[in-house]
Amino acid sequence: MKSRFSLICVLLCILMLITACDGSKPPENNVNELDPESAVQPVSDYVLETVAVKDDYGMLYDFADVKAYPVSVRYGSAELNQGYKSLTLEAQRILYKEMDENVYYIAQESEDGLYDVLDLKIWGEELSEAELRQVIVAFNLDKPHIFWLDNKFGYSNTTGNTVLQLYSFLSAEQIEDYSQGLNEKIKELHLGLLSDMTEYSREIYIHDWLIQNCNYAEDVVKISDDFLSFTSYGALVKEKAVCEGYSRAMQMMLASVGIESFPVIGNGNDGLHMWNCIKIDNEWYYVDSTWNDTEKGSGYDYFNLTTEQLLYDHTIMPLYSQLTEDQVCGLDDGVADSFNIIVPVCSATSQNYFVKNSLIVNDLGEISKENIKTGLRVAQGTLAETITLRISDSMDYEDTLDELFYSGDYIFFDCLDMVNEEFEENYFDRNNVSISKKPHLRVVTVILQYTDEV
Repeated sequence: MKSRFSLICVLLCILMLITACDGSKPPENNVNELDPESAVQPVSDYVLETVAVKDDYGMLYDFADVKAYPVSVRYGSAELNQGYKSLTLEAQRILYKEMDENVYYIAQESEDGLYDVLDLKIWGEELSEAELRQVIVAFNLDKPHIFWLDNKFGYSNTTGNTVLQLYSFLSAEQIEDYSQGLNEKIKELHLGLLSDMTEYSREIYIHDWLIQNCNYAEDVVKISDDFLSFTSYGALVKEKAVCEGYSRAMQMMLASVGIESFPVIGNGNDGLHMWNCIKIDNEWYYVDSTWNDTEKGSGYDYFNLTTEQLLYDHTIMPLYSQLTEDQVCGLDDGVADSFNIIVPVCSATSQNYFVKNSLIVNDLGEISKENIKTGLRVAQGTLAETITLRISDSMDYEDTLDELFYSGDYIFFDCLDMVNEEFEENYFDRNNVSISKKPHLRVVTVILQYTDEV
């Protein structure tokens, strides 16, 4: 469900070789605009599917005694209830609470690889299929630690009452065992927490921890291939997941350190996709940890984006309230439309990764040159492979890059030459400078190489 991007690829660019003028300009400036290396990934089929309700007469159930997932002592927990708050009918809220209490009662015997969950009954109210779908999606939105439910459900509402049948991939004993393993992973995560961490620093710690400990499930296309890859358990314990797994793991980990978030459904690379909306310093931001999982580790192109930035290459599914009952249930064409429960407009930029971590180019004068030189000195100290420049909103993006790399005073190369004069080894190779343009983020990533000779 994702398109894997490397840290240095965003735009489709042609390879360009730029040679400087003679005289006071550098003798030769080779700037490579990097081509993208994106690869289309399989598309998930995770959609709710209706099946007939079975008679549960005489069925025996076991109770899965699942312990609450650990909460950070320093930072407490975040309440996850956006799904519940979205429900407008009292019968829906009652059903949600019934689900919360009874998804732990699992049939002792399985049929076709699935275990019945104890039937949920609402007396004296008939909820439509669309209203039931809303409850199920709302429940899943709030419960990243409940990982055993199938996407199938059955219902009956023809006798003045409502009966909802859910199904589990796991037995009660397996649920207990798996949940213990999941909780152990959350405890492991908490070992790396420091005192007095801001919400942003906790967020980026969790983001990087997940990417370092989880691999994208390249071989998983359908939920039947490996249902755990769609869950927080798959991401954290099996260390293998598709985008749902990444998103639900992010939500669960963030909640355990006091940060509210929820998954958002949409399209990416022409396929179903999921990412997170995260509340940092009382502002909502979008984070796509799946697409930030690059071949070189954690990328940040999709870390704390605005809605406008996200829509550059994502689309967001409509809200439940914006769809007809036929669309929600798939009555027209047999395919139910995916929908979101809540989609806030994200407009804040202060906690965007590049706003906080890039070298700012506010003009083409001395202050910006000093910023670039400072960044190059820091990069040389650690032999960093990249530095990132963020172009001020007040400046034309392309014109500024032209002045920095391609014409005029070749400002970047001028800064690079001056910094190289300060070193005795590990010089920047001025003939092998590559850039990756990201105009929608107003940043350019500069890829550096080193040499023993100037």
